[in-house]
Amino acid sequence: MREKIIEMFLSLNKEDREALLKELRIVSFELPHSEVKVNSCPHCQGVSVMKYGTHNGEQRYMCRSCKRTFNITTGTAIGMIKKKGAFLACQDMMITDGYMPLNKLANKLNISIPTAFDWRHKILLALPESSSKFEGETQIDDLWFLYSQKGRKGLEHSRKRGGAKQRGDNEYQVKVLAATNKEQLELKVAKIGRISEADIQRTMGDKFNKKTILISDKHKSISAFANKAKLGHISFKASEHTTTDGKGVQLVNNIAERLKATVNRTFHGVSTKYLQMYANWFKVMENNKSRNADQEFYLKTMLANKKHGTFILI
Repeated sequence: MREKIIEMFLSLNKEDREALLKELRIVSFELPHSEVKVNSCPHCQGVSVMKYGTHNGEQRYMCRSCKRTFNITTGTAIGMIKKKGAFLACQDMMITDGYMPLNKLANKLNISIPTAFDWRHKILLALPESSSKFEGETQIDDLWFLYSQKGRKGLEHSRKRGGAKQRGDNEYQVKVLAATNKEQLELKVAKIGRISEADIQRTMGDKFNKKTILISDKHKSISAFANKAKLGHISFKASEHTTTDGKGVQLVNNIAERLKATVNRTFHGVSTKYLQMYANWFKVMENNKSRNADQEFYLKTMLANKKHGTFILI
């Protein structure tokens, strides 16, 4: 039977093969009902739940406390999606195929561009957040992105994505703080305009501990933050690029180059209001390169209630 299927597939022309593979990729994704354990109610967080029949082929449950019913996707990113197989295929493409424009993603999934946009953002909002802290030597710097109003009607600026005529630091530069110690990466959109010690504390203050030694150029705000947080701090003149013993922010510079290429070239710019989500996507992909994270790892994020952690993939 297998040989017959292969023979039939090879008899198709290139366009039909690609169409068939695309369709198979979409329909092959199913929710792992047998591997999901329900541990609380997504409505009231009650822990006493029972099975309550099925709906559209999916197991339903009832909470004995609030008497409301739900299934394994209630309260999750995938909860209100009708084409769940295609939605999971979209998530898989974002992981395995890397960053791609919306029109290409929509074409692969046979969906509209607005739907692809909506799904991409649902998936980005559900990405896992790391609670680990940096230890040892950690490079830190601020990355600059032009303020963007891409997608808005009646733009305030003549340029499609906003911007400024003046050079250097100004109120049209969005600052993204980047920190890495080779093992992990953190990216946080800090503010528009010059960042202060308080901005660093607000966005990244909880990512460091007494074992952290920050490495940066002589950025006054970073120096003030390190001093107030009582962290070790190694600095150098930006014009010299490194300290006398060769320590610098080469890793952050490399990250900045690749992140900017992704945002500005692959996506042709990202609206500032969505910049943190795309930074999170880049961060998760970078942090899990060496961990061989597969579809199951990311599927857990789709079945996680952001507020209550309703379901567990076992």
